[in-house]
Amino acid sequence: MAHGPPRPRQHRGPKSHGLPGPAGDPAVKLLVFGASDIFARRVAPNLPALGVAGVEIVSRSGRRPALPPELSVIWRDDAEAALAHSPAEVVYVTTENGRHTALALAALASGRHVVVDKPAFLSLAEAEAAAELAAQKYLTLAEATVWADHPRVEALLAAFAAAGSAPTRASAVFSFPPLPPGNFRHLAALGGGALADLGAYAASPGRVLFGCQPDTVDCRILSRGPEVDTAFVCQMTYPGGRSFTGTFGFDTGYANRLDVLGPNLAVSLDRVFTPPPGAALELACNTPTGCTVEIIPPADAFARFFARALTAMAHGHDPALAAALIADARVRARLSE
Repeated sequence: MAHGPPRPRQHRGPKSHGLPGPAGDPAVKLLVFGASDIFARRVAPNLPALGVAGVEIVSRSGRRPALPPELSVIWRDDAEAALAHSPAEVVYVTTENGRHTALALAALASGRHVVVDKPAFLSLAEAEAAAELAAQKYLTLAEATVWADHPRVEALLAAFAAAGSAPTRASAVFSFPPLPPGNFRHLAALGGGALADLGAYAASPGRVLFGCQPDTVDCRILSRGPEVDTAFVCQMTYPGGRSFTGTFGFDTGYANRLDVLGPNLAVSLDRVFTPPPGAALELACNTPTGCTVEIIPPADAFARFFARALTAMAHGHDPALAAALIADARVRARLSE
């Protein structure tokens, strides 16, 4: 297995068992902070196929969702003790948004690779500090904004390439009914609010479709709860006359859609930001000669993202994953200005 420069091993637990590689290499072990619904439903079922032999899960609440029987699971209630004694080389942070930074920095400081649910960090300064620490220790840091790992997004970009075109306009809506009052997304102290929780879906389309930062960013809050914003609308312009507009929130009926336009081609994707892993999905293309619908076979964006992240970790530090995290953090910071 190819590796970069030696990585410092600073955590005090037992010697690590390594990351997956050629035949004969041991399987990876994963330390998870938070027993979230996303972890239980979308991440854990994929772990055995990705070579993860066991997980240690730190759950302060005592919540213990059902997990695949193939996984060896150890439950813990203390993050500091887990970092001190776990043999895992990879940490996945899937807690409330407001706890991400402290846990991710502690995991990086202990010499472990880190994946953090979106939003990985609530400020640009926190994101930059974490990325710098990961680079210093030759570790991989990644944000689990996974929608673009679905093969339908690859098919979208391929459709523009085949048409000799490129995306120039994009518009999105991702909004859903009000959440229960006790949900952490309603609480400022836990990193709640639509801008914090859904800002990744406003920041990332420009990076994926245009490959650059916006020239201008305009954002307006549409509704607020007692502590946090619950919906926002944004408009961004990009070099070359390109643009993105979006409406996001949790105060309406359900909508989850991305429309992408370019010369002689318009493409629509439904369920774009949360593509269901077991369903074939449509890619609707409208050209001057007519409309076509391509059926994309079922695929799991979470599985593809984690496979990509684990492969990067097997080689040490992956600047591309950290760069994507920082690029989106920059846009989210501008949305919040």
